[in-house]
Amino acid sequence: MLNSILHFIENDIKEIENLVAAMLKGEKEPHDLSQDIHDRMLGLGARLIAELYEKIDDEIRESLIRKKKWNIEQRNEPKELLDILGPIRFCRTGYRDKETGKFVYLLDKILGIEGHQRITLGAAACILEEAVQTSYAKGGRPLSLMGQVSKQTVKRLVHDTEAQLPVAPPSEKKRLEYLHIVADEDHVAAQFWSQKGDLGKDSRGNKINTIMPKLICLYEDVIDEAGETSKSPRHKLTGKHYFCGTYKGQEANRRLWEEVRDYIDTHYDTEYLKCVYIAGDGAGWIRAGCEVLGKGRFVLDKFHMMKYVNVSVSHLLDSAEEVKGEIWECLNGRHKKRLQEVYAEILKVTEEGRKYTEAEGALGYFLNQWDGIQIRTEEAGANWECCAEGQVSHVLSARLSSRPMGWSEQGCDRMSGLRAYTKNGGKIIDLLAYQKERRKENQLSEEELEVKKKVCEKQAGWRYQERLQGRVPGLEQHSLKWMRVWINQELGA
Repeated sequence: MLNSILHFIENDIKEIENLVAAMLKGEKEPHDLSQDIHDRMLGLGARLIAELYEKIDDEIRESLIRKKKWNIEQRNEPKELLDILGPIRFCRTGYRDKETGKFVYLLDKILGIEGHQRITLGAAACILEEAVQTSYAKGGRPLSLMGQVSKQTVKRLVHDTEAQLPVAPPSEKKRLEYLHIVADEDHVAAQFWSQKGDLGKDSRGNKINTIMPKLICLYEDVIDEAGETSKSPRHKLTGKHYFCGTYKGQEANRRLWEEVRDYIDTHYDTEYLKCVYIAGDGAGWIRAGCEVLGKGRFVLDKFHMMKYVNVSVSHLLDSAEEVKGEIWECLNGRHKKRLQEVYAEILKVTEEGRKYTEAEGALGYFLNQWDGIQIRTEEAGANWECCAEGQVSHVLSARLSSRPMGWSEQGCDRMSGLRAYTKNGGKIIDLLAYQKERRKENQLSEEELEVKKKVCEKQAGWRYQERLQGRVPGLEQHSLKWMRVWINQELGA
């Protein structure tokens, strides 16, 4: 640490002074000065960390416990980690266990550095946070000044990160009579399933390349942030929580709804809860939620109702709006028989072909979903201001399907889960730390814990502040007041 600071004072400060002179002469811009100091401070931080790591390695090497159990086999073995400060380059010592013959880098073990780790958790979190919002290519940009991160590296990080993190239960469960759910899926283009070239084709020769990640949005209520007097309502969901992933197959789909059920059981008083309304298009996987949740009741989403109503009358020209109004009266009034009569009249004036099939299919759709249509107008606890399509667009489509791109099934599943995790307010760094803990690759033995304890005792006596006060030239000068303040803050003075 001392050497890094001395190097900065003796070399970097001189270069900064030269740049200031060039700026005053008009040869450089203030931005150049800011960028130069930014880069040099990052370099100082990286050198400080490397020097501290090597100091810890020295303390380990001189430990009596180490000398008793491990022999030195490699000295000054280089290691590089990409960190948020940039590449951290340091050397450490390799040891061989005298009894078992097992080789180990004790510094790596004590610091929690895994065997093939090349990126720190902080840097990995920074990369993932960007990749979840934009693209794999941009995932490494936050570290572009400090090191190169390829798209393949970002992709591997995404594929290796599962958005599963236990959440501590609240101190008190909420007591609500009604909860609401909107459920739907996105349509994402598959680049391949497991490996390139494995996409099949249907009977017409078209590629079978659609991945359908599912989204469930649980919320408590919808409020109008604009206020009652506003002519432009601005709706907001309260108590919102997302669940996303591919969940392919009946077993996986049931697991998805069980996750929703567990979340409800953890956060809400289920004895007080009367009903959970599940709004969607009536797909089997959505209706399955009613069975798993127990108190779930399916509601047909208005977006899909509107979609089928519009399809039914799109060919009727001038009379389209009038017929559309009749259909809505039947749906809102729950007049099933009258709805069938209206569609009979539509089919009479519709030629055989695509339009006839669409109108006939719309009627069949409404009849099959009649229970979900009835609940919309019959139940007082209902709140239908939220649309599933909007949630899918906001959470999934914005990253997965709104622009031309292809995904593997695993990549789509992981990205969907990470999008939901971050939208729920989760921190990527916490997720990575939890997964690292689960791997348990760095569990320390009793001897290693004892070495770590002794290193901590040694570290308490390093007293960098006293050594810096005595060795940093000119530190007492007023112009280096910032350096004195910084050193005191870093060393806990």
